[in-house]
Amino acid sequence: MIIEKKVAETIAKYKLLKKTDKVVVALSGGKDSTSVLYILKKLGYDVEGLMIDLYLGQWSETHKENMLRICSEMSVPLTIVDLKEELGQGICFIKAVLKKQKNLTGCTVCGIIKRWILNKWAKKLGADKIVTGHNLDDEAQNVLMNFLKGNVLLGVNSSPATGGKEVKGFAQRVKPLFFCAENDIRAYAKKMKFDILYDKCPCSFETYRADTRDWLDNISDGEKLAIVENFQKLVPGLRRENVREMKVCGKCGEPASSELCNACKIFACL
Repeated sequence: MIIEKKVAETIAKYKLLKKTDKVVVALSGGKDSTSVLYILKKLGYDVEGLMIDLYLGQWSETHKENMLRICSEMSVPLTIVDLKEELGQGICFIKAVLKKQKNLTGCTVCGIIKRWILNKWAKKLGADKIVTGHNLDDEAQNVLMNFLKGNVLLGVNSSPATGGKEVKGFAQRVKPLFFCAENDIRAYAKKMKFDILYDKCPCSFETYRADTRDWLDNISDGEKLAIVENFQKLVPGLRRENVREMKVCGKCGEPASSELCNACKIFACL
């Protein structure tokens, strides 16, 4: 199938994975992460799932039940991180506090927390690589949002692979769906008859990302690909001109660009 071929080509071209790697797939329960888990398993990679229970009501419960069933059917180990056990609160409470105290949007808060947990737990699981389900549409949104914010440097790490052994403390994140359009992934998931929810996150409305997503829905997948591919041409130069020294967070010990990582700055407000 086209998606499977594109994933295999992206892995090969960017040297994302080796068959000897222990590959942890970050599962949200949606079409993207479910599809990439299935494809990597089919391609012969040593995969296991890692999921965060965000406590978004029935939406989270259904996703969790679906992933438990699908991973069992695929004979794939699954670790579920309970956000309340990890941080003491569900994501809705955390986002409400940060909105009031720091005027941070929900997607920003959720992204910082999920990256922190995924990196921490991927290392606990002994992962060589952690795979996320970010697709072409996600990457096009990132390019456009950063441009509109007037800071394209925010996307300096936007590529099919970020981090690596040379970046101490990070489990290397790879995105095999980087050049796969969301419409194609949805069609693939439905053709494979994955019994999952196809709804968007219940919190992903009336946000900056949602507005950007809606605007990009009006352009073709080919135009989205052009946006992403053209930005990729700029990334090597941006990285050379903006080398950041990574430190260790004084609070949690995770990687940070300052004395405290972004996650611990958030946790200090709770």
